[in-house]
Amino acid sequence: MMRNTVIRVSVFLLIILMLSMTWSQAHACVGRKLVLGALEDDRQGMVSRILSILVHERTGTTIEVKYYPDMDELMEMVLKGKVDLFVDYVDPALARLKEDSSNLTREDGYSTVKRRYDEEFNLVWLKPMGFSGQDAQGTSQGLAAVVVRKGTLKKFPALPRLIEKIGTRVPLSDDVLEGLVAKGRETKPAKVAREFLKEEKLI
Repeated sequence: MMRNTVIRVSVFLLIILMLSMTWSQAHACVGRKLVLGALEDDRQGMVSRILSILVHERTGTTIEVKYYPDMDELMEMVLKGKVDLFVDYVDPALARLKEDSSNLTREDGYSTVKRRYDEEFNLVWLKPMGFSGQDAQGTSQGLAAVVVRKGTLKKFPALPRLIEKIGTRVPLSDDVLEGLVAKGRETKPAKVAREFLKEEKLI
């Protein structure tokens, strides 16, 4: 009898502990702020809205989106600690690293930039989101992924798991993204981004 009581109490306490940990993780970011950097183009504009709404709705974190004319200026702000996260593409990243990509597969290219950004810039590449970057001529720039400062991840440890739902649970393919961008030209892009997240049951 006593043993059964002890077991029931232990199970009850374990459940309470697990619930408190889940609550703590879910609300760890409430009332805080992140700066999301983005390039001044339609595709990054839509992706930045999707990310900002997703993070804010699921964590309560305020997301300030800052737009930059080119990646050089954006990277400068990231390295100065003025931008917390941004979307980058594998091929331009390899070029900035002066890495020979001629014999690299898409996966090898991603692994290379992930490793070198970690070692050289203290930046973490999250899992690919499902679409590719495109230059002004529409040429693919390789896999797209969110890149986050290590210092930011220390403050927001649950961030990768949330952001990576886009790309793992809900792949954001080129066709889907282009469709969202097209809708965003006819109505408010933020409304389109929110509807997409609701349809995919991410918020």
